Amino acid sequence: MSTGESIIIVVVILISLPLILLAFMVIRQSFQANREIKHILKNGMAFDATVSSIRQTNTEINGHPEVFIGLTIPREHAEPHRTIIKTVIYMVNIPQYQPGRKVKVKVLELDGKIKVALEGAHVF
Repeated sequence: MSTGESIIIVVVILISLPLILLAFMVIRQSFQANREIKHILKNGMAFDATVSSIRQTNTEINGHPEVFIGLTIPREHAEPHRTIIKTVIYMVNIPQYQPGRKVKVKVLELDGKIKVALEGAHVF
């Protein structure tokens, strides 16, 4: 192997390693978020929330829109909890998430924070 070939191999490796590491970190973060949503759906308490807003992001996953959904969740002895979640919903289900509509959510308190997951939304 010549010196020129060795230099090319080293340069390719030095460029490839950071890209592979970055891809690994992005994929890992995505799976971690999905695990958290699945954990909330499995262990959370069921509530009926009212949709206060819906706004599409510029992202689609498998042809389905990613949206921000504003929710108001009633609580027995406290002010209603308001939150915005980012999720992917099927195109045909968009009418179910219009402002004023009731949706099923699961709520779980983790590390002192209230976490909310939308039932029926697509989890990848």
